This record gives sequence, C-alpha cells and structure tokens, in this order.
Amino acid sequence: MRSIMISSPELYSGKSAVTMALAMKLKDNDYKISYMKPVGNIIVDSNGVLTDDDALTMKRVLGLDESLQDLAPILFTYRLLDDTLEGKEKPLAGKLESTFEKISKDKDIVVLEGAGDMSGGSVLGLSDFEVARMTGSKILLVARYCDDFAVNRIVTYMKLMPKDVELVGIVFNNIGPHFINFVKEKVVPYFEKRNVKVLGVIPQNKTLMSVTAGEIAEDLHGQVLAGKGNLDVSVNGIVVGAMSLDNAIKVFRRKPHRAIITAGDRADTQMAALEARSPCLLLSGNLYPTAPILGRAEELGIPVILFPDDTMTLVDKMEALMRSVRIKNPQKIEVMKKMFSEHVDTDSILEALK
Repeated sequence: MRSIMISSPELYSGKSAVTMALAMKLKDNDYKISYMKPVGNIIVDSNGVLTDDDALTMKRVLGLDESLQDLAPILFTYRLLDDTLEGKEKPLAGKLESTFEKISKDKDIVVLEGAGDMSGGSVLGLSDFEVARMTGSKILLVARYCDDFAVNRIVTYMKLMPKDVELVGIVFNNIGPHFINFVKEKVVPYFEKRNVKVLGVIPQNKTLMSVTAGEIAEDLHGQVLAGKGNLDVSVNGIVVGAMSLDNAIKVFRRKPHRAIITAGDRADTQMAALEARSPCLLLSGNLYPTAPILGRAEELGIPVILFPDDTMTLVDKMEALMRSVRIKNPQKIEVMKKMFSEHVDTDSILEALK
C-alpha cells in the first residue's frame, strides 16, 4: 500500500479539486483507492452527523464504502481547539494512526488531503508534515501563482519540510492567463534547477471559478423566493445594485454573468436586474420584494434569493464563497478531471510512489 498527502502552502489553492481529480484518475486506472482528510476543517452536518465537507463530497464522488467518521476522523471544532488550548490531552495521533490502518487495508493507494494551508492541524500536533511522517506518505504540493510572493511561499514550505518526508513534486493550479507563460518559462525552470519536479501547470477555467444560484442559496443559507427551476444557472461574480437606475441598467447589461446584490426594498433596481436578464438576484435585509418583482422573476426563470444579512455582510460572504469555490456538481467535476488529465503528469506521480 502506498499513500500520498496533497498539501498546500496557502489557502484557496484548489487543493481539494486536485485531490479529487487525482483520486478519480487513479480509480479509472483500476487502482483500489481510499481517501482520508485527517483533520477536517470545513465542518458540516450530514443527516445529523458532523463531518468534513470535502470528505462528504469525496465519499459521494468516489463511491467510497468507508464511514464519514473514518474519512474525516478528527474534526477541528471550537470545542477541540478550546480543549487543546487548556492542555486537555486527547489521543489524536493514536486515533489517526488506527483509522489510517483501517482504511488502507486491501488498498493500493490512499490519498490524504491536508487541512487548509501548511499550518492546518499544527496546534493538534497534526500538521501535514506530521501526518505525512506518521502515515509514511509522500507529499504532492498544490500551489497557485497569483502574486509575486508565490515562489516565496513554496520555498518557505520546502525549508520547513522535515528531511524524512519526501516531496513528490509541485502542481501549479488555477493559473491566470496573465501568469501562465511566466510560470512555464521562469518559475518551472527555477524549481527544476533545484531538483524539484513540477508535475503540472493547470490553467484557470471560468467554469470551475463559477458558482450556481443553488450553491449560493445552500452555502449562504438563503431562501429561494422565485426561479426554483433554474438554480443551476452559473454566476462568476457580483454587482452591488447601489447606483442610479439609469446606470444600473447599463452596468447589469455589461456584466451579464454577475449576481446582483441589492436591498429587498429596492424594487426599481430589482426590476432593472430582471430586465437586463441578470442570472440571479440576491436580496439583503430579509425584506421581501413586491409581488410584481416575484411574478416577473418567475416569468423569466431568474432565481430570487432572500438573505437576513445586510448588504455589505452579504457582499463579504459572496466574495468569500467565490474565493473558495468547491467542485461538487457533475459538470465541474468532469471539467476538473479533464484538465487534470491534460495538464498533470500522473505517470510521474505513480512512479514516485513506488
């Protein structure tokens, strides 16, 4: 049995997407695989059971038989953090080791997913490095190149990596068009000159960066008032409808794939968004729109979603959601799987695991 830890020097690198794509690729190649997120940091309720959202998605997508408790054995809850800070001893390492042994039985490869960035789980004694050493896993590093400090973050990560933990290589993910040539021509050679393999450069994809109206309603706990039959419409950004009516119509038409955020009592702005055929309308302040607005939205099939938050809080939540887009729907899963196959050297990853 072999195991690999997918880790990252930063948040929002697309680590979960790469983990999923790698696991699906291995499964398609007839490897018997298992998955575990040792420290679950995205806590969700699944039919009364607390688990990690990534583990829940992976169980569904990969058709895993293991229980959610085994796929995410340690949940980084506020209670666990509080107990840890108070010095209450918990047998977390032992629990992790026994669970890893259980899920790896009769498997060819176990894919482990780190929690957040390189610091995830550190206060518990379960950083990615510590878990990799504990489980005998090699590390595949997933990184973005979104600013001039990206190389610094990766180099810092490698300097902190214990000498008895092996780095398989780096996969650069979600690289924007303005950085893609620079990464290939400058960054990749820099690391390869230092005997660090770059195993892939995955370009940015608009489909993967979008969210659906249904995902917005679910993740931000909104109430769908209209357009329930069209919740799979995609959104790749937001516009705050706080301008004059004339300007609003012009802006909405120039940005056709943006969700419009406005107060629930701004009927003029709401109607302008509907007539501009904006993909969905997000209403703040828990203020119900008028009947003509809901009627027109139903006629056009445009989702209208109501939130209790004030406008700026809703904007902040939407921006956070767009930064951490999670790949759950079948269309995005297939796109990510295809891009991984096209841009990542899976054979070299398998060779390194021998």
